[in-house]
Amino acid sequence: MTKFDPSKTETLMLTNEIELLMADRQKLLMLAGAAAKFVEKVNIEKLPMSVVPLAEAIASSVNDLSEETLREALLALKRK
Repeated sequence: MTKFDPSKTETLMLTNEIELLMADRQKLLMLAGAAAKFVEKVNIEKLPMSVVPLAEAIASSVNDLSEETLREALLALKRK
């Protein structure tokens, strides 16, 4: 009979959590890449006035990304 080892359980739980976080990170990178491409392509003058604040919020969020994160986001989108 094997003895219960709480450290193994904690390690397994931590490993599972890290895997979930990494999967979420990939999804967020894809989203950021798509948002960056949207900002690159959209002609804000042709958008309905009701969506201009949303487009500006997307553009602002993309611009706030570090260069490295933006590069990763665009690569993640390209790989898809």
